[in-house]
Parts: sequence; structure tokens; C-alpha cells
Amino acid sequence: MADLRLPRLNKFICAGRIANDLELKFTPKGTAVIRVTLASDRSYKDDSDQWQTVTSWIDCVAWNKTAEMIANTAHKGSAIIVEGRLDTRNWTDQNNQTRKSTEVTIDNVHFLEWPPRDGDAPRKDSDVPLPPEESAPVANSTKDDVPF
Repeated sequence: MADLRLPRLNKFICAGRIANDLELKFTPKGTAVIRVTLASDRSYKDDSDQWQTVTSWIDCVAWNKTAEMIANTAHKGSAIIVEGRLDTRNWTDQNNQTRKSTEVTIDNVHFLEWPPRDGDAPRKDSDVPLPPEESAPVANSTKDDVPF
């Protein structure tokens, strides 16, 4: 059998709502950490052709500036997209049993709601203006510049 070269790929992307109250904590060395449970729904048709919704509860953890940003921007019920990687860790419980858990380590988070301005009523999604697009300046080019 030939050697198989697998890419080193561990990427997780998911949208959902924060399902827990957020609490920013710090390690003994002062590193910020926050745990987030993400509720993500999926719909499907069952055998009787009826739509069903199933919710996945995804345990996530964020560190450092990402943890602080989540704590300062989001709350229970906030809609977010997380990007990160799956990590598995082993630990020992109170009964001295070895346990294993898998969680998402968040590398990047996208907030899908804008917080209301002071004194304003909460905005609906339809009232939220889209942020301005960041675009790189386009160099003056002509048809002759095209490489094909």
C-alpha cells in the first residue's frame, strides 16, 4: 500500500445562538477564557414527509482577546458564527473515572446582530444597516494588462 499523505486540516464553522449565560474567567496566569454552548438547528423531512428540526448543542471555548470580545459583545441568545478547530481532552471526574470530551476551540467569531445604541429600542434585523465594504483600491488597468 502506498504512503498516503493526509492534509493537516481541522476546521470547524457553525452558526447558531449562544445557549448559556456567559462568564469570562481567568486562568491563574491571567489568560482570559470563556465557555460557550452554541445551539445550532438543522431541519429535515421525516419518513412521513413532515419537517422536523433537530438542535445540536456544541461546546466551545475561546481564549485571550477572542474570549474578551465575546464577553463584551454577546449574551445568551446572541446569533454568532464561530470558526475554529475540534479539540479532544481527557480528564478525571470526582469518582476517579477517566472522561473524554470534545469541544470547539474558537479562533474567530462573527457577530450576526448589532447591539442597540444607548437609548434606542432594540433593532430588528431589517433595520440594521450593512457595514461598509472594505475594498482594495483598483489599479488603473487596460485590456492589454490582462495576462491571457
